[in-house]
Amino acid sequence: MKYRLATALASGLLAGAIGTAGAQEPGAFAKENYTTPLADVCPDPLIIQKDWLAQAEHGGFYQMIGAGGEMSAGKYVGPLGSTGIDMMILEGGSGIGLGDGETAYSALHLGNSRAGVTPHLGYQELDNSFLFSKRFPTVGVFAPLDNAPQGLFWDKGTYPDGFHSLDDLKEFADSGKGMIYVSTIQRTFGLYLLQSGVSRDVFVEGYRGDGENFVTNNGTWLNQGFVTSEPYSFSTGNNWAKPIDAVTVGELGYRNYTGMLSVATPRLDELAPCLEKVVPIMQQAWIDYINNPDEVNKLIHEFNAAGHATSWWKTPMGKMEYASKTMKERGIVGNGINDTLGDFDMERVAEMQVIVKPWLDERSNPDVKPEDVVTNRFIDPAIGLK
Repeated sequence: MKYRLATALASGLLAGAIGTAGAQEPGAFAKENYTTPLADVCPDPLIIQKDWLAQAEHGGFYQMIGAGGEMSAGKYVGPLGSTGIDMMILEGGSGIGLGDGETAYSALHLGNSRAGVTPHLGYQELDNSFLFSKRFPTVGVFAPLDNAPQGLFWDKGTYPDGFHSLDDLKEFADSGKGMIYVSTIQRTFGLYLLQSGVSRDVFVEGYRGDGENFVTNNGTWLNQGFVTSEPYSFSTGNNWAKPIDAVTVGELGYRNYTGMLSVATPRLDELAPCLEKVVPIMQQAWIDYINNPDEVNKLIHEFNAAGHATSWWKTPMGKMEYASKTMKERGIVGNGINDTLGDFDMERVAEMQVIVKPWLDERSNPDVKPEDVVTNRFIDPAIGLK
């Protein structure tokens, strides 16, 4: 498979192309570098359903098209390099890019009613893949985010030593200095903290991407958020403009895979010939994005500035640059335990299964196994960050 210009040109032309991406024809890098023929094995267009609105954490998929695609309400469409097919990237969010009550993984089975299509690939989280293994069974085929960017953030001036372990959170809960604001303690990460011994009394539920409690309590509260986003937003504005630090859920022991690209289990065999060729392109595109994110960062910024995601979702260039830099520096995008980008650490998957098994219910297959929900079958082990 060809993911690069010929070796004889790589040291000269490719370096120049990367360095001057802004001066190129939009999408030229993708056309020159993603060239594996896909027309005989893949749907056209190949449809990817995201979990949320366009942001840096989706950057590697936009990289596969580059800036040469077409923006419209709820989607970005363009040629997938020079592979012979188009790719369609759909916005997520229940009631926004998706119909009311729909998720990226339900859309793989029932369709995205707002877009009027059934995606071929969609975002899923490892914990939810176990929990919904009966109602909406999926198989993860590619993990662009080696570490989940979700976590907790705090004011560095108030808590200079920070919170880097479960013991730190338990001590904070016992101190009476503040509260921990999360979406819920009824499931997933919040329930994990509760069952790991962090006192129920310290939690306030209801987080929906907001920081009002953090601000109105003068930075004494810990707040759920993304380590790729909130530290920038609150250190530069959001009625705070003071230094922020954060810890990821994985650093606290909840080593979930989020943003993993999945297929509906009943369609795995149907899509396998396509996945064998397109997943390695995805691996390379994520490497290209994380090493040189400028073209795609500008693309996502402009997509959101034009209101194609929704009117209130904006991603300023400073925020995009912070996010892409942080993803690389903190290993959000990385090779993990080996030299390969995008594969699943099966021991880690088994570890998550042990955590979530007591939470399985009528939506779940009671006998679900790690190999039912993820596979490294389509990963090229030779493709990784250097």
